[in-house]
Amino acid sequence: MNLTTLSNGLRIFTDKREDLHSATVGVWVYTGSRNETPEISGISHFIEHIVFKGSEKRTAFQIAEGMDEIGAHVNAYTTKEYTFFYTKALDYQIVKAADILFDMIRNPRLAPKNIETEKGVVLEEINMCEDDPGDVVYEVNESALFNGTTLAMKILGERETVSGYSAEEIREYMKNNYCGERIVVGVSGNFPEEEMMGKIEEYFAALEKKGAENKPYAVPFNKGITLKTMPTEQTHIMMCLPGVGIEHEDLYPLQVCMFILGTGTSSLLNQRIREQLGLCYSVDSWLGRYIGGGYIAVSMSLSPVSEEKAIKEAMTILRDFPRKVSQKQVDVAREKLISSLIMSREQPQSKFSSMGYNMLLLGKHIEDDEIINAIKSITLDDVIKTAEKYFDLHKMSFTAVGKVKKESEYKKFLEGEK
Repeated sequence: MNLTTLSNGLRIFTDKREDLHSATVGVWVYTGSRNETPEISGISHFIEHIVFKGSEKRTAFQIAEGMDEIGAHVNAYTTKEYTFFYTKALDYQIVKAADILFDMIRNPRLAPKNIETEKGVVLEEINMCEDDPGDVVYEVNESALFNGTTLAMKILGERETVSGYSAEEIREYMKNNYCGERIVVGVSGNFPEEEMMGKIEEYFAALEKKGAENKPYAVPFNKGITLKTMPTEQTHIMMCLPGVGIEHEDLYPLQVCMFILGTGTSSLLNQRIREQLGLCYSVDSWLGRYIGGGYIAVSMSLSPVSEEKAIKEAMTILRDFPRKVSQKQVDVAREKLISSLIMSREQPQSKFSSMGYNMLLLGKHIEDDEIINAIKSITLDDVIKTAEKYFDLHKMSFTAVGKVKKESEYKKFLEGEK
């Protein structure tokens, strides 16, 4: 991988692969809902949408038709910490695809009519997500965990804020956040290097360096029980404990704990709650990770009649984990982690996304061998100490969405009362 930094702080990485017949170009912008204020909640996501509606020299149809004419794929998504735009095309068409992508990001038309039309699209996206209890429990959970900070705000924003965006607000937000030191441009695959670098500099070299480096606050964790009633057949549950951020030294040992606890069919939660007791269709454990902190999550969806037993079983497994985890379980988890990493890296898009993510949020490239060696070095003692450190059930936060019970009942389940 080659890395270039422009005078305005914009970083460019290239990963030339002459064995491929295609290439991918990505633009990562260090802004998401975490960077917003309540008054403009959701504006990062709205910008992700509105740039597709036309640039100064292309209409929305010309952007779409231009990509189709060369067989290119283009898309984007927004998270709480960054926005990502990308295009993939055949090697001899990738510069044309990059020109369209860069143009729409750097020179959005922001026509009032298009803004109003896209507001309707985003409002329907909000409606769609609010109809999905899986999305709702995630939003409700993070809103409670991070209450009082911008991490609690929804990526899509609120109906009131989305309805109020103006072209002036969008331009001002982009001016302050789409600046040199907050952008990473990456190219991976087979592409003409000199021509591509020229195209990147053509569009991005003039960006200001505003001294607007991201300095995120420490991620909070609010303990409590949060409930939301929805007309569903199942109750969707998340049980959370304080975790670690993407830069923390305990990340890999904690990932091994997660694999043993609830990732895959042989995991403790899956074997006990699904296979032996038949209380749910799926149960998972995973890490919610941000810069500066995160959380450990156990999630499951199940019938209201199964909740009490499933919750108590999950609590027991978490409580007993440090003294019951075995060397074999650690060996299996390490192998699964390394296997999933290597297999995903053999998909060029996965490796590319990881490179840009690390460059943007951590400010560096992490070689796969470094990750693999770190995982291989994790011992049983490391896992036990990590579990003892983070599986503190007194810090449990609980969220349920659906046909929820009373808070007092969940409190008894979590305390282990009969």
